[in-house]
Amino acid sequence: MQAAATSVRTTKVLIVEDNLDVADTLARFLHIGCGFDVATATDGVKGVRAAVFNPPDVVIIDIGLPKLNGLLVAEQIVQELPHRPLLIVVTAFGDAATRSLAEEVGIDHFLTKPADPFVIEQLIEDHMGSGHAPFSEGESWREGI
Repeated sequence: MQAAATSVRTTKVLIVEDNLDVADTLARFLHIGCGFDVATATDGVKGVRAAVFNPPDVVIIDIGLPKLNGLLVAEQIVQELPHRPLLIVVTAFGDAATRSLAEEVGIDHFLTKPADPFVIEQLIEDHMGSGHAPFSEGESWREGI
C-alpha cells in the first residue's frame, strides 16, 4: 500500500528593500534558516509587481524605497491582492509620525533597523500559526519577477 502524497507548501515571503546587502542577508536567513520561500524586489514598483504576479503570505517592506515609498507599496498591495498578506515594515525611520502613517495604512508590525531577524521569523511564525495558512498554490513564485 502506498502512502498518500501530501502537498506541503512553504510560506511565501516578499522582501522589498533597496539595500541589496540587507535584502540578501534577510532573504538568506529566512530561506536557509527558516525554510520560507523568499523573493526580493529592489524598489517599490517592482515590489508591487512581484506581489501582484505571485501573492505572498508576508511582505517585509522598507519605507525609504526608490520609485514608490514603502507605505504606498503596502497600500497598493492590500488593494490589488485577493488576500491580505502580513505586512511588516523594517525601516530607519522610527519617529512617531512615521509610525502613525504606517498604522494608518494598515502595517501589522513596525520594526526599526537594524531589525533582529529572529524577531521577524517569530512574527511570521505567529501569524502563520494563528490560522492564516498560506493561501495560494502554484509554480515557483520567483518566476517572472
